[in-house]
Formats: sequence, C-alpha cells, structure tokens
Amino acid sequence: MKESAAFVIVDLETTSPSVENGGRIIQIGMTFVKNKKIVEHFDSFVNPAQPIDRKIQQLTHISPSDVQDAPFFEELAPSLQALLQGQVFVAHNVNFDLPYLNAEFARVGLPELDLQAIDTVQLAQILFPTAPGYRLSDLTTYLDLPLTQAHRANADAEATAYLMLALWQKAQSLPEKTKRTMLSVDWGLIRQSQDFLKMAAKSRGTFEKRQLVARVRESMQAGRRQPEKKTVGTKGNVLSYPQTVEEKKRLFGPDLEIDEQRNNFMNRVFRLINGNQHELAIMQTEPQLKKTLAYLLPLLFTKKRKTKWLLTDDLSLIHHQKQLLASLTDHLPAVGIRFASLYQPSDYLDEQKFRSAIKKAKEKGGMLWQAQVLVWLSESPTAAFAELPRGIRSHPDLLQVAADEKSAVFRQAYAEAKQADILLAPYQTFFSYGKAINDDQQRKEKPAVILEKPIGLQQAIQESQGLTLTLGYYQDQVARLADQAAQLPAKKRGVWQVNLHNWSVACQKIDQNLSEKEALKASKAILDRLITILDLAKKVDFHCRLRVEDLLEKRSKLAWLAAHQECVKKTYWTIDDERAQQNLTFEVDESLLYQKYFVKQLSQLVTVSAFYPSELRQFLATLPAGIKTSDFDDDASDDAPTRQLKAVLSAERNEDKQIQALFESNRKHFLFVVDDFSAVKHWYYKLSNKYGDDYMVYGQDLSAPLKKAAWQASGEEQSILVTTPAFLKELYEQSLPLPEVVVLPRANRWLSQEDLLLLVTAMMKNTQSLLMAPLSQKQEQTVANHLHVLNGGRRVAKVSVLRKK
Repeated sequence: MKESAAFVIVDLETTSPSVENGGRIIQIGMTFVKNKKIVEHFDSFVNPAQPIDRKIQQLTHISPSDVQDAPFFEELAPSLQALLQGQVFVAHNVNFDLPYLNAEFARVGLPELDLQAIDTVQLAQILFPTAPGYRLSDLTTYLDLPLTQAHRANADAEATAYLMLALWQKAQSLPEKTKRTMLSVDWGLIRQSQDFLKMAAKSRGTFEKRQLVARVRESMQAGRRQPEKKTVGTKGNVLSYPQTVEEKKRLFGPDLEIDEQRNNFMNRVFRLINGNQHELAIMQTEPQLKKTLAYLLPLLFTKKRKTKWLLTDDLSLIHHQKQLLASLTDHLPAVGIRFASLYQPSDYLDEQKFRSAIKKAKEKGGMLWQAQVLVWLSESPTAAFAELPRGIRSHPDLLQVAADEKSAVFRQAYAEAKQADILLAPYQTFFSYGKAINDDQQRKEKPAVILEKPIGLQQAIQESQGLTLTLGYYQDQVARLADQAAQLPAKKRGVWQVNLHNWSVACQKIDQNLSEKEALKASKAILDRLITILDLAKKVDFHCRLRVEDLLEKRSKLAWLAAHQECVKKTYWTIDDERAQQNLTFEVDESLLYQKYFVKQLSQLVTVSAFYPSELRQFLATLPAGIKTSDFDDDASDDAPTRQLKAVLSAERNEDKQIQALFESNRKHFLFVVDDFSAVKHWYYKLSNKYGDDYMVYGQDLSAPLKKAAWQASGEEQSILVTTPAFLKELYEQSLPLPEVVVLPRANRWLSQEDLLLLVTAMMKNTQSLLMAPLSQKQEQTVANHLHVLNGGRRVAKVSVLRKK
C-alpha cells in the first residue's frame, strides 16, 4: 500500500444485518481521501423495496418517506462500482460494510469488488489504546472529530475519514523505536490493515493544519516518553492558607469552581489535616459539591511534617486526582509540592518481560493487546496498568509481563513515592507499603489519609489481609506440568518425580477437618512445594498460568496470619462453580484490622462521600480509645443552599397514567427499577410493546448483563432500561451513568429506606433528574428534605410540568 493510494471511506445503513436474511441498503455514504486530504463526497438514499423496521428508523432517523423516491440498488450499482474501482476500501468495521456491499452486488448480478481494505476499529484499538471506547461516536468525542449526525451514512463516512487521517497522523508520530518494533511483528490484523499501519508509520509527509488532531499533536510534540510531573518548584515555601473565596481565586484564577459552601468544606479539611489531634472525620457532602477539588486544594498548604495519602479502589478517580493536582500546583510554582502515584508491583509493566514477549511475537505472530501495550508504553510516564482501559487491563496474558518488587519500574515508582508529599494509591498499596514508606520518609508525624468513596474500605481490608487458595486450580496446573515433564529425558524426569511426590504428600495433609492453626501450616507447605515446581518449570521453559510472584505474596500473607491468628475470623472451604474445584479461604476480622493496623498508623483519617450506608458509618466510627471522631454533615450549614430532586409521588391507582404523562413530556432516557427478574421481564415486554417504536428498550439479563445494558442505554438518543435493585449498588459505586428519569413501580413493596436515600442522593447530582414513585409514608419521610414534589396530593402531574427546564 502506497502513501499516494486513493482511499474511499464507506458507511452503509441497512434494514437488517444480513443480505441473506433479506436485509437491504437504505443509505450509502462515501468520502474520498487522496494525498492526506478529503477531496470528495458521495451519498444517496436507496429504496429497499421493503418496509423499514421502526427501530431502524429510530436508530438512523431514516423514514420510508426519505427513501420512497430514491433509486433502487440495481440502478445505483454500476455507478458505485465505477466509483470504487482502484480505491482502498475503508470502513469502521470493514468486515460488515464490504461483504454487505459485495452481497448486494452479487444479488443484482454484478461481480464482487476485489479491493484492498482496512478496518479503522482495529487500527484505533492499537494506536489509541487509552480511548474510552471504539464506537465511532466514542472516538470522535475522544479525538474531537466532527460527527454531525451519527448513524447517517454520509455523516459516519466523513467522520471515519477524519478518523483514518488521525490514525495516519498517530502512526507517523510514533517514536522510531516503537515504529521499528511495530513493523517487525505480524499482528494478524483484518484484511490489509497492517499494510496501512506500515505505510502510515513510514510516511514522511505533512497534513493540513486544520486536520491535525490535538491528541495526536501532543504526542508529536512529546516525541518520546516523558517522566511524570511530580515536583513543582524548588523553594519548598509554605504559603499562608487562603481562607476566603476571593483569596483562593486570586491564587488559582477566576475560573476556580468555588462558592461559599465548597470554601467552608475546604477550610474544614485544612484545619483537620494540618492539626495535631489524632482524629477521624466523617464528612458527608452535597451531591453536587465536586468534592475531589474541595479536599485537594487545602493539601497544598499543609506543612510537610506528614505525608498525605489519597486512597480509593477507583482507578479512574486516581487519574482524576492527578490531573487536578497538576492543574492546581501549576499556580503555585514556589511551593515545591511533590505528588506521586503508587500501585502494587504486579500493576506495572516489566519492560524486560515485555521485550521477551515481543521477541517471541516476531517469530510466531503477535496479539492485539501486545500492539496496544507497545503504543501505550511509548506514551505512559509510569508504565502502570491502571492507565489502561479496563478491557486491556483485565487481559489474562498481561500477567505474564507484569512487574514484581525487583523490577526496575516498581523500584523507580517506589523511589518517587518516598519523596512525595501527596501519595495517590489504591487501598491495597497502602496496606502493603504504607508503613515501609512512612519509615523511609522519616517524617515527624504519622501520615494523614483521605478516603473518597470509602465504601471500598472493608472489602479492601479483606482482600489485602485475607487469603483464598485455589487448591483445585493448583492441582490442575501441576497435572499439566507433570504431563510436560513426562516428555523430559530420564535424568531430569527423576528430579520432577521427587518434587511431584512431595507436592502430592502436602496435598494429602490438608482437608476440612484441620484446625485453623493446622490449616495455615498445611497451606504453607503446599505453597512451598508449588513454588519449587514452578522454579523447575521455568528452567525448562514449560508454559504455566501460575506466577511465582503471586505465590510468594500468598505465602507472605500466610506467615502474617499465622503470627496474628487473632485477626483470622474464620476458615472455610468453597466450591468454584465454574471449575467445580475446592478453594480454601482465610477470612479476616475487618473491624479488628481497621482499628489495630489501619487507624493507628495515621494521624488523621478523613472520609468524604455524599452517602454513607448505616453499616459503613458504624464501621468507620468504631475506633480504639484516644481517637476523636468528628461527624461533619455538609447539609447542616444554615448558609448551604438546599438542593432537591424533582419528584412525582403517584398513587398506585394512577401509576400507569403518570408513566404515560412522563413519556409524553419528551424525556429521553428512562430507568425502571423493579423488585426481581420476573418483574424485569414483565416491564421489559410491557414497555417494548407500548413505547418500543420510539425508544430502544434494554432489560437487565434479557438484552445484556446489567453494566453493559446500562451503558448501551445511555448511548442511545432515546432509551428505556429495566433493572433489578442491583442497579442501585452499582450506581453508588459510580460505575454506571446517572439516569435522567427513574421510575420505581410500586416501590413501597420492596425498596428499603436506605436504598431509596442512596438513589435520591445519586440523582441529585443531575439538576434535570426526575423521580417517579408511589412511596409509602415512611419512605417519603426518609427523603422528604431532598425532594421537590411536583404534584401535590399525588394527582397526575401535567405533561408541561414534567418537561426539562
């Protein structure tokens, strides 16, 4: 493929996914690119000679009236073939558009096109590995590319053309070392996508200035991996803390998002963290407070006698915190605040292991995730997997290139952490390295910790100090290694036989009748034998999914539990449902560990959340003697503005009428939360039949699992999502998009007061949100201060009242 090639970017809108099943094209859009410029467009509606399904009309906004006077495909086909001849065919999911078009050509008796073709989905996955998604709409938003009317063929074709140019720019701008590695491996890409990748990487030409993509331009200017910005200034002065809104805006600029309520919150955080008293502060904020900025700003003015840790189980929050800190410290060049992130060793990429994996890929062919990581590594300042999207981060083969405590990348991250005034980390990292870093820093006081989203703390303690041994899985892996060892020469087989025998003996000594102390001892023996076998396997290059580093970590946990048996709450056996194998779990006492081994390490602990389940609040407030507890509720301030959620409190007898009025108000996205899966099915089919012509309807575990269905619904122009109460827990953990309208049919029959308060608190973040529910008197009393009821006396609210303001 040559740089001078002519490219045609094609998008089709169709009546169904398959020509064989009767599908027909209803619109075709083509954008032509030559010499890195968009030079021409072509688009046409196509008469499919059949009805267009209402859901297709809703998705594409193409109605029967749009196509009734359009040419049939038979009429367009000859001119289309003439336009496409000699072009490189480009599409976003090319294995749909090109086969579909060829099937239509074959249907009307014309030869199929034999063109070079490239897929922008795969190329985007490689060249933009940290993009939030790879739908065309995701990428155009991420790259700030024009997409005027999604799901119209002409608009999608033009947007894909801009995307192709962005991919070309990105490949051309990669560091030379990355290019050489990229071009030395066969990645097994779709059609001629790899040929395009090679051509673009070798390209030396320039692009029109107006077509340069900002994200690509940034990487072109960087040219290579840059160290993460950790230090600001060198003087290390401590500025006086600005108490008022005006003082803060003078320091940080007039665009600082701050009002009196947020300023009061900041001042409290400053007093707490800069104080000398051993204290826990449970701070409950207004849902719209933007609390991350509110607790970060005061940290820049606290004395450096103690380190400030920001802990969470949300990796995206850590990224957000780092961005805010970089922005804030840019305004204070003389302060010398240093901040760093630190993760577990296995959460970093070991470049030496990755180079070994790429060396094998050169011989046997590479995998898509390796190409993605190769590009990411050229841009990442930390090589921390936390920066990768969840899809790549969860790839099982990534463990094979993960770092350990001895890896240079982790040692560098740890060295930077030792110099930091503010440390951002997951809970697990603090439990593993918090004390060691504090000892190394030799600060005058114990560290202070701020927890945003503290709901993860209990689980993090369990995961950090508790332990599950997948004994059945270990046995399976050893059996696979034994099969491989059987092929070795007799002398080497003898060593294996001895160690496999020792392993078998160790396994026979552990069963469900052992005491806790005996189970700990027997488990350590099993891990010792297993580590020895894996060392043997490494010497002869046997493949095994187990990692010695993971087993060493588990053995270290076992040793700690054996020395602190008072922390073991219970020991039990479970069966892995997928593999039907036994697991042995040592569950720890979370409350004891929290009091004895977490809080006592700290000078202050501040938790920040808009909502606390009663169980969590009680857990946090249970402290050893000598530690003061402050319970700050941001709503308690007389000066704080009262934010309320718009609500319609219907009676059950008029519930259906109220729902109908909601749909007539032209609201775009609806969430129905119902009590169980049978109710999900009932409401899914009821709403599909009545409103399915205008809304895309999704049902939890009917159309997709909960999270997938929720994100699919949020991506539609108009949608209805039906779920069980499982949605509420996911919403609290902020892993789902906020709904616009929530309907709780017959809520008083199943919804707890705490779940209702959780939902209302989350919805208050969006000023346009609306709740509809036939609440009981007790439920209504629980959230009365948070609701602005639109229909007094539970009459059916007028449509005009329900519309967005």
